[in-house]
Amino acid sequence: MTNRIAGPAVFALAAALSGPAPAQSDDALAAKLQTIADAYIADTAAGEKATAISISVSLPEHGGTLNVTAGKVSNATGAAEVTPDTLCQIGSITKSFTSVTLLQLQSEGVLDLDDTLGEWLPEYPAWQDVTLRRLLNMTSGIPSYDNVDAMIADIGRNGLSRHFSPAVLVGFVDPAYPGAPAPTSGYAYSNTNYILAGMVIEKASGRTVQENFEDRLFGPRYGLTNTAYRAGIYPREITERMASGYFVAEGYPGMKALDGADVKGEDMSWGGAAGAAVSRPEEVNNWVRALFTSNDLLDADARAELTRVVSMRTGETLARLTPDDPRGFGLGISGFTSPAIGSGWQYEGESMGFRTLYIYLPEKDLVATIALNSGAEGEADHAAKVALAVIEAAAGP
Repeated sequence: MTNRIAGPAVFALAAALSGPAPAQSDDALAAKLQTIADAYIADTAAGEKATAISISVSLPEHGGTLNVTAGKVSNATGAAEVTPDTLCQIGSITKSFTSVTLLQLQSEGVLDLDDTLGEWLPEYPAWQDVTLRRLLNMTSGIPSYDNVDAMIADIGRNGLSRHFSPAVLVGFVDPAYPGAPAPTSGYAYSNTNYILAGMVIEKASGRTVQENFEDRLFGPRYGLTNTAYRAGIYPREITERMASGYFVAEGYPGMKALDGADVKGEDMSWGGAAGAAVSRPEEVNNWVRALFTSNDLLDADARAELTRVVSMRTGETLARLTPDDPRGFGLGISGFTSPAIGSGWQYEGESMGFRTLYIYLPEKDLVATIALNSGAEGEADHAAKVALAVIEAAAGP
């Protein structure tokens, strides 16, 4: 399931967005955003099996945040309109929660990102020399479990009701098991890395990943009052506030029986610390601002670690991104540089039935997040195009 939980997607922002954001009223910008949302529902959503779009733009010059939505929370007759409070799965944006938790544990002296898996998880001797940092920046060489035929076949047979323990997920790629995939090299996106990172968090802290997220990150401090994490089935009080999320089986013939299925109630253990969180676009914006600017969340040394990127082309550490090497991966975040708009950060988190994408442009002090309620990917995924239109509306000439 390549990129089912994640996939950095917006790097070629080709519009001419240089210079300061234009002066425009809140009403004018809200109208532009509403036009984008309505156009997605009218022209694109059905082809992606989506029924809803939610957009949130954070621009201090507009006094905070503008939210617009369009569509229904499901494809059922009489379904309610989606609102800015409607929750969705945010996929691999979860990875930034995992990396921040490890960075905080490092600041507390509990562990070090140069520690090896051999020190924390000796049950995986093939990876004993892999450091925690290499897990987080995707240079570990450990393949991603969601690309393995055995897991795809399991879901194709059993649907999305199975509870996967972290050990089972890791086992799909452990060289100790027959048929495990070959190691990767350089930069290679792997959800297994973050399942292992979650296992380290639990061993180092003596608390579950969920407890760490709830105690350290969720709540009013960082504006995450409606954000939640479960490596399992979410309770009804959360799922009844979510949009339905629709699986798209294109490219996965072994999972054709699930095509179009509503997966909002699925057991999210398959995503775990790599991609199981739920939130809403406005709170993703809040998190992004905290992630890159809050000294309460991360001290200067920890933020330097967070934002130190490796080339997504070579896997080598980069002092800075350049036009020749414009895409970099940090610790659960991804950066880009563009001749049109300069440097920024973005992430598209994908789950089986949702796509949530943020873009942060520091020079324009702009964060924008969009959420769509289907798992379309590849050429069928128009999330990047919608996000670009939002950025053009908010920061373009």
